[in-house]
Amino acid sequence: MLALAVLVGASGCGVAGARTHSDAAKGREKAASPSVRSPAQQPVWMDSVQMVSASTGWALIFTSNPSNSSVLAVARTADGGRTWALVTPAAPRGSFVQGTTVLDAASAQRAWVVGVTPGHKSVIFGTVDAGRSWWRSEAVAAAQPVAVDFASRSRGWLLESMGAAMGSNPVRVYRTADGGLRWSLAAMSQASGEAAANGSGLPVECGKVGISFSSPQAGWIATRCNLGYSILVSRDGGAHWASKQLPIPRSACEQGGCEISEPQFAGNTTFLEMSDYPDAAFLFVSRDAGASWRTIVMPSGAGPYPRVQFFGPAEGIAVSAGPQGSIGRDFYLTSDGGLTWTPVRQGRHFGLSGPSFDFASPAIGFAWVAGADSAGSVPSMYRTSDSGRTWTAFVPHLS
Repeated sequence: MLALAVLVGASGCGVAGARTHSDAAKGREKAASPSVRSPAQQPVWMDSVQMVSASTGWALIFTSNPSNSSVLAVARTADGGRTWALVTPAAPRGSFVQGTTVLDAASAQRAWVVGVTPGHKSVIFGTVDAGRSWWRSEAVAAAQPVAVDFASRSRGWLLESMGAAMGSNPVRVYRTADGGLRWSLAAMSQASGEAAANGSGLPVECGKVGISFSSPQAGWIATRCNLGYSILVSRDGGAHWASKQLPIPRSACEQGGCEISEPQFAGNTTFLEMSDYPDAAFLFVSRDAGASWRTIVMPSGAGPYPRVQFFGPAEGIAVSAGPQGSIGRDFYLTSDGGLTWTPVRQGRHFGLSGPSFDFASPAIGFAWVAGADSAGSVPSMYRTSDSGRTWTAFVPHLS
């Protein structure tokens, strides 16, 4: 599922390749999950959550107060987020740290997690059995993972940052054809002291915030720009990239730049959301894999930074959000692919608490605040089964 974080959506979700235990064992390093029994009712602090259904989901969590530790664990829930089982793959100490760990949950059984080893190399772990066992990839040279995404049973992509400053962000794109065991460099930006890789077309300008592939050939990199906007598209599996122009009003993105979310795919339909602070937000809808687009202006009440999530070609929800993560009192539902939106008054006013959201359907959703609250205690999670008209609070804990 697409988690709706404080600023933009998190990593996209692909349909990833299943691999048997015997496949992973043939001459390859395999990392087994430690068997851990945790004290009952031990609370946990949430970092990121990806629900794949109303009951089942994956998360990066803190098992102790994050005010004192940045070490993360991988966890899985089967009861709607109330209890979590630790399923962290065995890895060198310090591999999973807040800000450098990336999770991609594809289904109730399949997930990937990217960590950074003490040797400053990225390593990708994969599971096909709900975290009971994991296999481990070879090390990848770069050590600032941004996102990982799989588009088929075997093909996946890893976006790595080479550093960001002053509106520039050179990146590398790696790809795998064997479900995540081996990775090769597909493309990289030109940076100081490094030559461009075969004219890949990856620019240095604009922050790169996510990578998504709708097929083994068609991929997208979402960006944030200080002025203007950029959405990068590849048609050859990530080897070459080009900026894609979208049908926006002439004056858009000129005052404060635009932020583009990761695309969402539903069959042949592609959705892109663009935030144009302080004016408006746009939804772009394509029914032909991005060849042509329809531009929809989002409701003004959704704010300049709506967090849009679709569950098919027609049904979607928009969490209204403004600057500094402020959350509006009305969320918006659509049943016609974004052409029209119906406001839903929220039963809880999240305000400036900066929560993240993840919906499993237009009705069932979850909210949480990452890390600890101002007093260092465990923030509540919240669940709704009526699109936010009512929310139930609970404290998540280990099973």
